[in-house]
Amino acid sequence: MSSIPDTTATADASASPLLPAQRRQRIVDFLRVHGAVTIGQLEQALGASLSTLRRDLDTLAAEGVVDRTHGGALLRQQAPEYATFEPEPEAAAELSPREKAAIGQAAAEALLPRQSVIFDSGTTVLEAARAAVRRQIPLTAVTNDLVIAQVLGKSPLVQVHMLGGMLRPGSTTVIGQTLIDQAGALRADVLLMGAHAVTENVISETSAELAAVKRALMKAANSTRLLVDSSKFRPRAFMRIAALDEVGELVTDSGLSAAEEERLRALDLKLTVVKVQP
Repeated sequence: MSSIPDTTATADASASPLLPAQRRQRIVDFLRVHGAVTIGQLEQALGASLSTLRRDLDTLAAEGVVDRTHGGALLRQQAPEYATFEPEPEAAAELSPREKAAIGQAAAEALLPRQSVIFDSGTTVLEAARAAVRRQIPLTAVTNDLVIAQVLGKSPLVQVHMLGGMLRPGSTTVIGQTLIDQAGALRADVLLMGAHAVTENVISETSAELAAVKRALMKAANSTRLLVDSSKFRPRAFMRIAALDEVGELVTDSGLSAAEEERLRALDLKLTVVKVQP
């Protein structure tokens, strides 16, 4: 009896030259760095089709290597400590680059000339800083991130104020009580804030120090614009920052699930969903 050719397998093979075992090892290596991943992030990183990657994750889950989540996976050995796990800054920059760029662009386009803006630390807020510089509008900027300060400082139209304090080990982020005290004297128009996780109505971070800084920055601004890509809608991290309805606007990407988007639109905040160019 002749067999029917598997056209799906053929198409997937052409999309990814790696053998299945090699591809799955790449996925495991990726998860060891990042801890958690979405299908879309794997597609960008590995270049394989979504159907292939779903089968790979299902296989790895059956082997007990990963735990499947909605739209992605967690490395199983990482799951018990996920609340405090965060990727290295260089690794974080590799996650959802197109989504972060689109969110940052939308956030920058909403800024008004001569506004005072607090730029929180994080890779998505960094994209907003880059986009704000490209707009060439005058701003008064405040930040607790060394790289973001350098990016903003490239524009002669942006007056940059750097908050002082203690440099977080292995990071470009400034934290600590000195920073919190300085933030108490500020009153900015808007805060562009990132976060590690959004879970139902809770915004959370991986450490108490980061969460304390973000709460202080929220108090220092008239309004908060939360910038998070769709992969950040995941299990809660270690320390609560605030309730989601305490922010004025949430900017995310179109990878958001329909159920999550419906839930968010029921909250008392402005929801901006940006489309990501392939």
